[in-house]
Amino acid sequence: MKFFTQSPAEQIAIVMRRVYDRGLTTATGGNISIMDEHDNIWITPKGFDKGSLTKEDIICVHPDGTYEGKHEPSSEIFFHRATYRARPDFRAVVHAHPVFCIAFSLTRTLPRVDLLPDTLSRCKRMRFSKYAMMGSPELGENMFAEFSKGADVVFLENHGVCVGGNNLLTAYQLFETIEFAAKLDLLSRKLGAPRAVTGEQHARWESRKGLVSGDAARTVGQREQSLRAEMVQKLHRGCEHGLVFGTSGVVSARVDANSYLITPDGMDNDLLDEDDLVFVQNGVPEMGKIPAIETALHTAVYAQHAKMNAVFSAVPVHVAAFACANQRFETSTVPESFYMLRSVPNAPFEEFVAAPKQAAAHFSEKTPVVLFENARIITTGESLFTAFDRLEVAEATAASILTARDAGQIILLNDEEIQAMKTTFHLE
Repeated sequence: MKFFTQSPAEQIAIVMRRVYDRGLTTATGGNISIMDEHDNIWITPKGFDKGSLTKEDIICVHPDGTYEGKHEPSSEIFFHRATYRARPDFRAVVHAHPVFCIAFSLTRTLPRVDLLPDTLSRCKRMRFSKYAMMGSPELGENMFAEFSKGADVVFLENHGVCVGGNNLLTAYQLFETIEFAAKLDLLSRKLGAPRAVTGEQHARWESRKGLVSGDAARTVGQREQSLRAEMVQKLHRGCEHGLVFGTSGVVSARVDANSYLITPDGMDNDLLDEDDLVFVQNGVPEMGKIPAIETALHTAVYAQHAKMNAVFSAVPVHVAAFACANQRFETSTVPESFYMLRSVPNAPFEEFVAAPKQAAAHFSEKTPVVLFENARIITTGESLFTAFDRLEVAEATAASILTARDAGQIILLNDEEIQAMKTTFHLE
């Protein structure tokens, strides 16, 4: 991953384009900045199309207020300065107007973040800033007041959300996570009272340990190289479609009977290169790399199921609503959903976190998908494409059910129709 080798201007252009492409802001909405080691603030330009931003468009504002660049700096430079004053540990700030954060901005309430351990871990310190005119020094002072109290996330009344971090990637990931949490909160309400992560469950999640790096050098074969390219392509597409995110989502693929590739621990999925993927053989990772913390579960799936050659572990937001609901995730909605997913069982959070062999035992040829409560949906397949397709179908199915609740009473395929499908397509 080459992100941190690039200049502040290049990093901002990459992340701002990502914000826009994910639909998290409008063409001229939002602004991003980085403070460098000389206390210069690199910031997006005023009134410029965020969908076509390049590094040449980024402005460098010096501590004395003078600036260099082709455009004027963002009109929100006041609150970026104020945020850095309030939090000297911040080196990057992201502000935008994503739809679900705006919903809470308008109601002046904070979203629940206790439905998944990921959001509970990352979104601990949230506050509200009083309304002030955009671009005004008053807005900057209001932001200073809240960030100086230790907030990492500040909702702006009738405006949007602002986050900070010790680097731009961390700040963006927090921004992405709080919008996910806001959307999950509202979606989960359609399924009744959601099930929150308990303190004990969160402690177990935080205390998880993965494998350490191995010490063996190796040569990459043609099959492995091909799998690396396909895994990165699927990961990037998954990020584009909201199936996986920068900080959540793991994919693996079997290379041979004793080895597989898996995503690395602690790296952003949308920025991964083929060389970042980790080769694991007989439980030992390749030299100099640390695999995803879920490696033990993927190892158990491959050990127990010889025909499963790929695994996706993810938490797309509509599926996540079912993961934290006290309702079953029904797949007998349309023929494709049942054909691809079959009946999806719920499995305990504790198995996902601490009992990989038990978790892996839920899968079979007739049960390729399992939903782990308050954690992840795991899809498997004989190929990467099939495992990815199942993840995509699962999210589309969950979204259609939640949407249908606004349209009227949901009527599922009946037992006779399901049995006919099982017989026709040999699903039993």
